[in-house]
Amino acid sequence: MLANHLLGDGTRSTKDRVAVPYTIFCTPPLSRVGLSEDQARKQGLSIKTAVKKVAAVAAMPRPKIVGDPRGIIKFVVDAQDDQILGAALMHVDSQEVINLVALAMRQGMAASQLRDQIFTHLSSTEALNEVLGELR
Repeated sequence: MLANHLLGDGTRSTKDRVAVPYTIFCTPPLSRVGLSEDQARKQGLSIKTAVKKVAAVAAMPRPKIVGDPRGIIKFVVDAQDDQILGAALMHVDSQEVINLVALAMRQGMAASQLRDQIFTHLSSTEALNEVLGELR
């Protein structure tokens, strides 16, 4: 970005960057993208949320297989148009799963569309089917 502004045509910008995920590499990793529930409410958005402990997610065998079922998954979704506003994932492989969530957000995929995808079995992405099915 800096090189483009100093040596290039200066057209690159961060203004078009949306749904940029990040991970804190603790054990298990904590990954986030988009708005938190509090941020969405402060913006006056009508939202639905889904929160589930990883150990209670039946459709997510990978953390149990690797011996670390700790963690939690939370989604914030616009109640009007079903768009994913944000997610917080703390579980085995969250640093990978968050990239899929961010891609879905950037592409305007509805939460129900992501929920209905078919994911490889024994993967942490399988949790998306179950957790997004519990939006309230």
